[in-house]
Amino acid sequence: MGYSKAETEKKQRKLVSKTQRNTRKVLVILFKIILVGIIAVIIAGAGAGFGMMKGILDNAPDTSSINIVPQGYRSNIRSQDGTVEKEISTIDSNRVYVYYDQIPKDMVNAFVAIEDQRFWTHNGIDVRGIFRAFAKGAASGHFNEGASTLTQQLIKNQVFNVGLDETTFMDKLERKIQEQYLAIELEKQYTKEEIVEYYLNTIYLGRGVSGVQAASEKYFGKDMTELTISEIAVIAGIPQNPSRYDPVANPDENKKRRAEVLKKMLDQEYITQQQYDEAVADDVYARIDAEHEVQLAESDVNTFYQDAIINGVIEKFMDMYGCTKSEAENKLYTGGYEIYSAQDKAIQKICDDVINNPEYVSNSTKVGLSYKLTLLGADKETNYNYSIGDLTNYFAEQTGNSKYNNIYPSEQDARAAADTFKEAMLEETGGTYVAEAFSVSPQPQFSFTIMDQHTGYVKALVGGRGTKTVNRAFNRATEAERQPGSTFKIVAAYAPLIDSGKAGLATSFNDEPYQYANGNEVRNAGGGHSGYCTIRKSIASSINVCAVKAITEETPEAAFEYLLKFGYTTLVDQEVDSNGTLLTDKTQACALGGLSYGVTNYEMTAAYASIANGGVYNQPVLFTKIIDHDGNVVVDNTTPTSHEVIKPTTAWQLIEAMKSVVTSGTGTPARLQSGMTCAGKTGTTSENYDLWFCGMTPYYTASIWMGYDSNVDMGGQNTHKYMWRDIMDQIVELEGQDTSADFERPEGITTISVCEITGLLPGEGCPTSSDYYAQADIPSQRCSGHEALEFCTESHKLANSGCPETVSFTVEIDENGNKKLVGSNGESTDGYTYTDEVCDIHTPLEEGEIELASSAGEGGTISPTVRVAKGANVTFYITPHNGYRIKDVIVNGQSQGAVSSFTFNDVQANGTISVTFEKTGGTDPAPTPTTQPPAPTTQQPPTTQAPTTQQPTTQQPEPTTQAPEPQT
Repeated sequence: MGYSKAETEKKQRKLVSKTQRNTRKVLVILFKIILVGIIAVIIAGAGAGFGMMKGILDNAPDTSSINIVPQGYRSNIRSQDGTVEKEISTIDSNRVYVYYDQIPKDMVNAFVAIEDQRFWTHNGIDVRGIFRAFAKGAASGHFNEGASTLTQQLIKNQVFNVGLDETTFMDKLERKIQEQYLAIELEKQYTKEEIVEYYLNTIYLGRGVSGVQAASEKYFGKDMTELTISEIAVIAGIPQNPSRYDPVANPDENKKRRAEVLKKMLDQEYITQQQYDEAVADDVYARIDAEHEVQLAESDVNTFYQDAIINGVIEKFMDMYGCTKSEAENKLYTGGYEIYSAQDKAIQKICDDVINNPEYVSNSTKVGLSYKLTLLGADKETNYNYSIGDLTNYFAEQTGNSKYNNIYPSEQDARAAADTFKEAMLEETGGTYVAEAFSVSPQPQFSFTIMDQHTGYVKALVGGRGTKTVNRAFNRATEAERQPGSTFKIVAAYAPLIDSGKAGLATSFNDEPYQYANGNEVRNAGGGHSGYCTIRKSIASSINVCAVKAITEETPEAAFEYLLKFGYTTLVDQEVDSNGTLLTDKTQACALGGLSYGVTNYEMTAAYASIANGGVYNQPVLFTKIIDHDGNVVVDNTTPTSHEVIKPTTAWQLIEAMKSVVTSGTGTPARLQSGMTCAGKTGTTSENYDLWFCGMTPYYTASIWMGYDSNVDMGGQNTHKYMWRDIMDQIVELEGQDTSADFERPEGITTISVCEITGLLPGEGCPTSSDYYAQADIPSQRCSGHEALEFCTESHKLANSGCPETVSFTVEIDENGNKKLVGSNGESTDGYTYTDEVCDIHTPLEEGEIELASSAGEGGTISPTVRVAKGANVTFYITPHNGYRIKDVIVNGQSQGAVSSFTFNDVQANGTISVTFEKTGGTDPAPTPTTQPPAPTTQQPPTTQAPTTQQPTTQQPEPTTQAPEPQT
């Protein structure tokens, strides 16, 4: 390059030449324009950026409106002693709130060390942490290093739903900017301690738990204050990735993260080297595995009682707060309530053990099928959903059995039926299989409820037998509406009638052919009729006609009102079903348990408990109190809600009648072997679909139901009565109950006799019945009287003096003057009609003559019938055939045992003697005896001569007559 003078001058001339000057001027102008443009773009960009930032911040939630305090808390069901029996929560409310001063310092330090080491000094965002994360991201190309502070994480969890609604990068950027802004603002409003408290109560820590206290219980089975540093580090390592660092499912991954936590705590001088070394060496995961096994062994499925509590609380909240069912459920599952159960666990165990004991039903166990099926149609759009009802209809059509009931001999048979239905539906639709729900339950099933009638506390409840596999499953005790059968006679027929003052236990009804108002006949369970029966006998023997007559007299409408007071909620006043049929339970059939839908075991028990409680109904109590998260008692059931249903005198009379059910009536298998006083009523529905026993002791009232989930005839059996007895007897022993205890007799009870026919005070010739009555209800009028007649049991005509067996009937004259026979003391008039004709089969006795009639069953003979004078002594002889022996000798209705002879001494009235025989188990007996018994030996009184007697056709010797020795 030249730098001579000439060369230099040349260059200068070139620089100042006109062309060059113009070119330079253009370039300068162009540069200025570009520079101005750049500056304008920068200014515009800055303005846009400022506007965008302002828009993002303007859209941020107002700090005065957000709530970073945890809103969802786990609710607990507790026993009466305060022990937690069941935890109730959603996945984001399974937490136990703890305050900052309750949280171990090591727990705070562990989270600060691993999540936000400058927490105590920054103002909500960690600037150094942000730059550190940016630098690492620039170096590695992966911007995944976190820089969120505890404050930001708290905001993300409580305000932004953990970012779950973000779909684009801009969404995430906007949330991050707002998060940092709110973090700064919140740190102006809350102390660092408050932020730590809220954070440690909200952070999700895997396995459905939130907060450090719930995590401590989940992984270690203890309170967080008892945790070691090693255990704290396990929990502190979870939040970054709860699935990856799950200490149960991924212990190796958690172990690595735990080591990071411990190293951070050591580096930041939260722990010493010795504490670090001990924590690292700790085999903490063995303890976690052991606790996990314990929790697995403790089934997480609710018991039937816990299900009932949950449903009961939801109904209570709906009523208290006027909210929907879903709102009430959310309130329960996230509200942090403490619910105290009324259950007695010892009694519950007895009930569970008996109901689930296979020995009671070992010969009849089958399974019931529950099934759902979903198919995808051939068009790949249509879904076909099938229920158990569809399966039932399919097989009913295929088998021609309209009563097909989905009951199978075994689970394998049920599975085969489900598969057959599935294949049929696949073929019918041309679709493809999507999903099914298959389950079976043992059949027959049971439900049981036991209450303390004095408090209303439900001591135990069983909603079915077999293994319970799901929460809030169908509860047969509280949800199954079944026909109650004859158990309803007490509450629908006799309680209203007696309580109205129209009757007492001495009142009788004529058990005779009788029709409902619609003309249909009222049928007794055993067929036939028993004539006039007292209310006691009507209850003890469960006579349908008498119960229907009772409700008819009181009216079904009045009975319905009593039933509502007894606490029944499933009865129908009046409604029209889907077929247009008018339904109502204000009917005569209600007395026999013929209802539109049915009643639950739970409400049956409460109704009977009101009788045992002297007529006062106590609202059943499943939970004694509910305390909210702030410690306020929001529900207090310790004093039961109650009202009087019937008078104490009515209740006591009903109890007395029901005592006869278990001592001499249909419920004798339920009589307690411990000797404890008990009373109750049996119930059997049409075709034996439902079997009930509702009973009480002076301590508890309990009801048991037995049946198939779908109607199946079980025949007549007493299994449920034995189970009721065994449960109550075990409770007597458990509690050491006083077996001499009885139901308290109220004032105003007396014993009277009334005319069986009119119910009035008896007049001349009235058939009478005597029993308890309320003094205030004693009839004031006296019956005008009745005529009693004796009929021969063979000719069914008026008896003469020679008829060996007779029955007494009362003559009743109706409004038309027609005479009708009515039985007394339960004597049936079947086969008898009023007549003036006298028996023509038997010869009347001579004056002063007495007949002793004899009879023998198959297998032997007895001395023949004789007629003798009063005061005679007569001996009868019994001889069995070969291969038979004497079983029993009955004299005037009284057993004398297996005697070979019997003597009537000083006879003053007609008498009977009969004998029964039984096989000895040897060869077939001979058709005739080897020897015939002699005629009876007769000693006549000294002042009379022996009557002439006919020689028996069996050539037995004529009875000898001897005068007795004189007596002094």
